[in-house]
Amino acid sequence: MPDWNYGDAYLRCPIEHGTAEFENGSKLQVNNVFSPLPDFMKQADLIFCDPPWNQGNIRSFYTKAGIYDAESDYGRFIDRLFDCIKKIHPAICYLEIGKEYLAVFITKMREIYPHVTFYNSTYYHKNGSLCYIVRGSRKAKKPKLDGIDEEDIITWVCKNENYNCIGDLCMGRGLVACAAYRSGKKFVGTELNHKRLSVALEKLKKLGGKYVIET
Repeated sequence: MPDWNYGDAYLRCPIEHGTAEFENGSKLQVNNVFSPLPDFMKQADLIFCDPPWNQGNIRSFYTKAGIYDAESDYGRFIDRLFDCIKKIHPAICYLEIGKEYLAVFITKMREIYPHVTFYNSTYYHKNGSLCYIVRGSRKAKKPKLDGIDEEDIITWVCKNENYNCIGDLCMGRGLVACAAYRSGKKFVGTELNHKRLSVALEKLKKLGGKYVIET
């Protein structure tokens, strides 16, 4: 049985209710993508997001979060994800996806941005674990990121892109938030599963991040 409690970080750094607010104005909150978009997410002028990749993936995420009656149609999820991106309106957007829906994500990204490209990538630093990173932007630019693991791409993005605040609509265990914090940048994010988000808080705390929970 997998550890869906994620090491019990939720007991040490609870965030099921309320918003974690950091000293630099960064914010993290539990939120379903289908729920209203928190206003603070609109602070992001850059997005990096690794959303569910397919129908099975999204059902698994809901199950791990202990949610059994939520909207889980993947087509509607894609539409809602891109609707949120449009509302946030970042200058640059990176989305990680598998091969099955790569063409769909590229098409959707082209409806928002005049400049779209994608990169071959991996996850967990395993050569056999393949994924793709789709990049959309208002200005023409193509960073040389092909063949780089997604964690290293996130680190590069946080260090080198021109932005004030990075956002992630599927924050998970905090790769984007931690990379932003290490780069001295502001971050905002939401995550369906409060136990996964507690892992992010614990990581940030170990890095020196100080926060309070506002309800």
